[in-house]
Amino acid sequence: MRQLLAGTLLGMSLMLPELIQQWQALPAEQSLGENRLTAIHNEVADVQVKDSQRGSVVISGSSSPLTEAMVQQAVAKRSEHESSYISIWNWQGLESVTASARGLDKLHHFANSYLVGFQPFETKSLWVPLYTLAIRKEYQYDHLQYAGLADIWQTSRQAYYQKRGDCEDHAILLADWLINLGVDARVALGTHQGEGHAWVVAIVDNTEYLLEATSKRRQSSWQAMPLAALAEGYEVEFQFNRDYFWAKTSSAPTRRYRGNHWIRKSQFIRG
Repeated sequence: MRQLLAGTLLGMSLMLPELIQQWQALPAEQSLGENRLTAIHNEVADVQVKDSQRGSVVISGSSSPLTEAMVQQAVAKRSEHESSYISIWNWQGLESVTASARGLDKLHHFANSYLVGFQPFETKSLWVPLYTLAIRKEYQYDHLQYAGLADIWQTSRQAYYQKRGDCEDHAILLADWLINLGVDARVALGTHQGEGHAWVVAIVDNTEYLLEATSKRRQSSWQAMPLAALAEGYEVEFQFNRDYFWAKTSSAPTRRYRGNHWIRKSQFIRG
């Protein structure tokens, strides 16, 4: 799932392998994708408060932070094909310290920054966010929504107001909303049944639950949520919330999202 890109980064595609062929699209189709991005971004900006995603990442074991400007400068040297995928960054000899992805504004931002502290409405019921996603948001691959562009992330606010989105858009909105409810919720990045995927892990009463944010089953009970330890087919590599980014310490598969086999690589500082 990962591929080595230029410089000090490791690119990781969160798309199905066969979708890579969409990059053979005609330049006119690519132009349509760019126009679609511009239209959607302007529409969201007109209706909603624009959430700042600017910030830097303080990395454990490093004396200097990695800034968004550094990331964008490095990404600008790559082709449109390379820059469209999520990137896992190395920094000063330290591996997999954070991730960035391309947003609706066509720029790369740190993964944490897409959780902007948004909740659509107040609720005390932990099952409501997942239920709302099931009835409100349609699943659609990015290459179909953006005319061949492989991977575009929506912030949690954008994900609520945009009718369509793929796995990370669903997961970002769900995790951010649960965090507002006081839940230790994280977006998990890895594979499901061997294909790139994003989902949510929520820790409630010291118990880990795996929430499939793209599920359209309308569960109206938190007790219906599966335990992470029993969820099959999910292979996690990284996880993040508003503040922190975690990576596994080994390549061994796990169904546990806490413990010594995880290391907190960095902290995101917004602003």
